[in-house]
Amino acid sequence: MGRPLRKDRFGTDVIGTPVSNTGVTVSFHDGTSLRTDGIIIKQRGSRSFLVARVGTPTTRFTCVLKNGAPSAAGEMQLTGSTAGLLDQNLVNCRKITKRVFTDFSGNRYRWYLESDSSADYIVLTLI
Repeated sequence: MGRPLRKDRFGTDVIGTPVSNTGVTVSFHDGTSLRTDGIIIKQRGSRSFLVARVGTPTTRFTCVLKNGAPSAAGEMQLTGSTAGLLDQNLVNCRKITKRVFTDFSGNRYRWYLESDSSADYIVLTLI
């Protein structure tokens, strides 16, 4: 699995709790619909995670990373920004470790977690 996620390289929590709404926010498919209010609870592998909806800690889903919007149960989308802003220049994640974020084109980035008033998000710097 490589270096597991706990905190980013600056010490910010990556793994969150659905109650506190901290950590990386993801989109995932829960088997019925696309959810954009997901939070990573636990890392299973570099491409697999245990996620839950914010505010619903008891309902958890094991999901794998997908390029694009999740369309089936067990798929999730994790993005990072190369512009350093919440919703600009987003890149889909294929694999992530504590130090390296890899996209579906094979590009590798150093990353860290940034927080604004609405959410935590990943900022990417090409290696």
